[in-house]
Amino acid sequence: MADGLELRVLGPLELLIDGVPTALGGVKPRMLLATLVLHHRRAVSVDQLVEVLWPVDRPRSAHANVQTYISGLRAQLGPERLETRTPGYRLNLREGELDLQRFDRLAAGDVLSEVEEALAMWRGDPIEDLPASPAWNTHLEGLLRRRRTARQTRARLLIDADRARDALPDLRALVDEDPLWEEGWFLLVRALAATGQRAEALSGYSEARRIFATELGIEPGEPLRRLHRELLTEAPAGVERLDHDAATLLRGLAKLAMPATPEWVAAALLDRPHADDLLETLVQARLLRRNSEDRYTVPALVNLLAADLPGDQSDQPLIRVLSGYLFLAEQAAHMLPAQVFGPGVAVAPRRAVPLAQRDALQWFASELCALERAVQLAADLGRSDLAWEIAHALVPWCDLGGHTAEWEKTHSVALISCRSTGDLLGEATTLRGLGQLHVYRDHYDAAAEAFGRSRLLFARLGNDCGEAGALAGLGTVLRLRGELDQAYACFRQVLASYVEAGDLRGQAFAHGSLGQALLARGDLAGAAKALNKGLEMASALDDHHRVAHLTHHLGVSMLRKGDAESGHAKLSEALERFGSLGDAHGQAYCLTDLAELEPIDAAVGRLTAALEIFERIGDRRAQAKCARRLGELHREAGRDSLSGAYLDEARRLQATVTTS
Repeated sequence: MADGLELRVLGPLELLIDGVPTALGGVKPRMLLATLVLHHRRAVSVDQLVEVLWPVDRPRSAHANVQTYISGLRAQLGPERLETRTPGYRLNLREGELDLQRFDRLAAGDVLSEVEEALAMWRGDPIEDLPASPAWNTHLEGLLRRRRTARQTRARLLIDADRARDALPDLRALVDEDPLWEEGWFLLVRALAATGQRAEALSGYSEARRIFATELGIEPGEPLRRLHRELLTEAPAGVERLDHDAATLLRGLAKLAMPATPEWVAAALLDRPHADDLLETLVQARLLRRNSEDRYTVPALVNLLAADLPGDQSDQPLIRVLSGYLFLAEQAAHMLPAQVFGPGVAVAPRRAVPLAQRDALQWFASELCALERAVQLAADLGRSDLAWEIAHALVPWCDLGGHTAEWEKTHSVALISCRSTGDLLGEATTLRGLGQLHVYRDHYDAAAEAFGRSRLLFARLGNDCGEAGALAGLGTVLRLRGELDQAYACFRQVLASYVEAGDLRGQAFAHGSLGQALLARGDLAGAAKALNKGLEMASALDDHHRVAHLTHHLGVSMLRKGDAESGHAKLSEALERFGSLGDAHGQAYCLTDLAELEPIDAAVGRLTAALEIFERIGDRRAQAKCARRLGELHREAGRDSLSGAYLDEARRLQATVTTS
């Protein structure tokens, strides 16, 4: 204003007299004035003012101090503007003297220039230079809502004036500030569409829909949905002319949300042997992309449109794809060392698909993201059978390569799915798998709980194969805890179950487990007999992985008998077998035992390699043992600093094993 009085609260509190800033005194008088401004033209009691100025440690002179501050403000504002009104005081400024009043007047209309002038009056947050008071919260929130409404109005007027690009920065800020404010999303999507950014507009709608569904459990309102439908009708050339198969294919690929997919996935979605012709048509129409490996991805815009396309909207196309991944995972798993443990039955559907990659380890590694997504998608569809069977099919690869994170992720998703659908067989199988993972991580209480629950569920289902596998896990926990008699009895029961079932692989495993228990008890003769029996059976079955394990344990048995030469030969043979199979965990244990037979520097090399493997897998007990032995060897070599570091690490690791 050119002259007169002006009070500003849309930013730091300021008083201008004849256009010149005027000091308002200390913090307390200014807080008092701010309180009166927020209640403009309404009386504020003295008690309210005292509460604002002294929320704690109120002085006896509080009321007198308020009167003093009022007197000072009256001298600046004039008595007609600061009136005494029961039960306190009222601020009564004239028209145009308060910036907030002018803001409300200018922002109330639909004139772009006036709304922009109103917003230009904001110099920051209201009375941002004063200490916060809880008594102000409701008033300040109301002011910020009025400002947001004005920003919304300006954006709408800019779009109407063909200046949508000017509105975009503030609209993006508005939805960031309040993601649940639907009008802001409506204007943002409208502005993006008006500037030719259709893909971004559709993406904005998808983000709004996701937020509303997650936070509020609702769909967007009709205005925003109608705007979305209008955008869909303006889709790129070709989309609206899609036939039933093309629409089904694009919808399915979008719902799968997998990485680049091979041709068989498209064929499975359409339930036909091949889909090369349709894929080529969609690539030519730029509705699909094909990479150098002949895999297909959905462009972002088509992905956004796909959910609203016609075509088969049931879950069956997706289930056919998941069934195909289950079939392929099992085919690849059959090329890896056989797994003894499982339910012995198949319940989910399989869709036969040719396995192009003959290297099982490479296939699992290349398809891991798709397999993890398959487990999650099966769970989302309520198909716990597919979820747990795909997760179970991953175990041989996870076990062989020490991929414990992927093991835990897929099994945890499958377990939740099984429990939500009441799938007891899937829960029992998944718990058995998680129990084994807990053993590798030295979480013995968790392992015993998982194996125990798995055994009970298998027993309730009358599944002897699964129950024997769960019982074998319990025996392993007992052996590792040093409860050797109980472990031995447990493995005897496991052996009896496998004998009754005629399961030769299971019997080879059980003999090996009995040998380990006897070895731990110091019964070297009994251990050798059991281990050799298991080795004989595993060799007859061509079970190379079990042969490697039993050869390793026989090597340890020979060392315990004092036959270092034979023990070294057996351990070296086992190390070579594990290496050819790609079993890093088995290699690490052989390296640890071989280190006991070799000179210091060679032993340090063996143990260092083993320690790296144990660290990756998370086998803390073996880590602690390795670190301790490395500390001892470095001490013998006179490397005291390195020795101390390894021994401290061993103590730390051992403490975590003890408390886990």
